[in-house]
Amino acid sequence: MSKKALLSLLLIGVLAFGAGLGTYAWFTSQATSTDNVFETGTLVIDNPGNGEFTSGILAVDNIYPSWTGNKTITITNSGSLDFQFRLNNITLKGSNDDAGILYNGSNGLEVSFDNATWYKANAVSNIVFGTITATEDTQNITVYYRLPSAANNDYQGKTAELEFNFLATQVGNDTWAE
Repeated sequence: MSKKALLSLLLIGVLAFGAGLGTYAWFTSQATSTDNVFETGTLVIDNPGNGEFTSGILAVDNIYPSWTGNKTITITNSGSLDFQFRLNNITLKGSNDDAGILYNGSNGLEVSFDNATWYKANAVSNIVFGTITATEDTQNITVYYRLPSAANNDYQGKTAELEFNFLATQVGNDTWAE
């Protein structure tokens, strides 16, 4: 045989052997999991007092120097996630005098949440109250308020409409950032 014929036979044999190996098969199976749903939770703090708070749950009249009062309000978690919440600030929405003396005056309204530590209404900032789980639903807060005894005649006949601004965030968000 010629070298070319021998080389051709050898090449055909190698190819046939390789083709035989290529037909080896392993059993396999495949399955697809469908309809997998990922849903985010909701973080919802309701208006304190179930909306009543925004329409005057803390409306009081005939206050005078050394006067005190308190009111319990309810904070509601109507979302599906646990949250921590705080009173971000109290802002002056309106008053019957340009200076807003009940809010801005040196002897203006004061508030407390434990009847021991008192804050000027215009200086309240980031009072943390704790956590409300989605299963607990609500937490009651007692708001104490007073007009200091040092308030003088300048405070007579004055009104102030205040907004209490609450903020809720996910538990563990210690920076309170979005």
